[in-house]
Amino acid sequence: MKDKKYSVLIAAILLLSFAATPGISMAQQANERTARPGFFSVLGSIVFTTLHVPFKAVTCAGTQVTSAVAYAGTFGVEGHYDGGTNGRDIGETARRSCTGSWIVRPSQVARDYGE
Repeated sequence: MKDKKYSVLIAAILLLSFAATPGISMAQQANERTARPGFFSVLGSIVFTTLHVPFKAVTCAGTQVTSAVAYAGTFGVEGHYDGGTNGRDIGETARRSCTGSWIVRPSQVARDYGE
């Protein structure tokens, strides 16, 4: 009997969560109004960039150090490539950790969080 109560409760919560989500038409309307980002998008950009840059710097530096140790430890060992070594894969991983955008732009905040 207790299991039935839990299943009914879970089903009710699931139905309410579907009913509470915005419809597809609202999402399309938000995408259509792609005007200049407002004050809160600029503010969000500043806040998110302030949080993102140190995290990305630590990730980049940590990956570089780890990849250097891995490269030295596996120097000359054949990798997954046709006759290649692990250095190519390790170098690609290290490069990708430092590339990409370091700054969160206001347009990205407006697109992701709406305004």
